[in-house]
Amino acid sequence: MKKIAIIAILLTAFTFSAKAQWFEFEENAAEDFTLGVNVGKIGYNFEGNHIDENIMDWGYGASFSLVGFYLDFMYQHPEHAFDKISQDVHEDNTALAINFGYKIPVLRWLRITPIVGYSNETYGETDCAHMEAGNNSIFNKYTALARVNHFNYGVGLSLKPFGWLEFGVVATAHAAYANLSVNFIGLNDF
Repeated sequence: MKKIAIIAILLTAFTFSAKAQWFEFEENAAEDFTLGVNVGKIGYNFEGNHIDENIMDWGYGASFSLVGFYLDFMYQHPEHAFDKISQDVHEDNTALAINFGYKIPVLRWLRITPIVGYSNETYGETDCAHMEAGNNSIFNKYTALARVNHFNYGVGLSLKPFGWLEFGVVATAHAAYANLSVNFIGLNDF
């Protein structure tokens, strides 16, 4: 988290020294229609000076933006969802984050995105003796016994090295992840 903050501060300081016109919001209207994938850590609680990592694990998700408005989600499935059939019952958990924001164009190749949203963690059990089917897969039955809901907030930073490709990082109170997006409007120049 500290590394992301330091990188964001350094990039901001770098852009302040650039002789460029800032905050050209017209670029969002003319050049922003992206779809992307997210991968990172989800399910932690950032409390004061430390991170509570009791259920933090890898998650995945997707992002979408149109004329500057940004929407994404992340999900962490139960760790034992795809274990082999057995009589074991495991304590397990899930995590989910849905975020919304607006991409602020700092420079033509740099966007900062303040984010707000919803996040939750569930605590429960995965029963490896009972299988369920769905979404073209078979998995062990997970039963949520408790759910903790949160207001999620944070910031995203995206770099656009080409007109059709964006790299980004997002850090929120309950997730930290990287993003790779394709800008469909920029594909016209490709």
